[in-house]
Amino acid sequence: MQVDLTKNAEDDIRKLRATNMPAAAAVMVALEQIEADPKAIDKLTSHGDDPVVGRDDPVRLGIKRWETAKRHSVPLWRFRIFDTPATVYRVVYGYHWQTKQICVLAVVHKREFDYDNIDSEIAKRIFNDWRAI
Repeated sequence: MQVDLTKNAEDDIRKLRATNMPAAAAVMVALEQIEADPKAIDKLTSHGDDPVVGRDDPVRLGIKRWETAKRHSVPLWRFRIFDTPATVYRVVYGYHWQTKQICVLAVVHKREFDYDNIDSEIAKRIFNDWRAI
């Protein structure tokens, strides 16, 4: 399965790499394991706190639908990576069923992102990036 990153998500990871290299590495490993997992789509589009993705070095994720976005007809999700330096970060993504791709839209620290505030700069950025795909 293919995982695509928006330019903004790439920038988020670049900034994270500059401030917290172990967390950035954990995010990148998780994304690589998602790409290697033939059942990743099912796992990343089902709410749950214990899916494991990957083959060689599996990663445990916490998956949640972004309910406020869903109420605004924007079908997005987020995952966190358990037991790593990246556990306090959230990877926000959407799934394009037509192309069977996961599109990563943001990597944000949990205390910097309020899921209920769709008027925040981060939420606006994420929505705009999703609509542009």
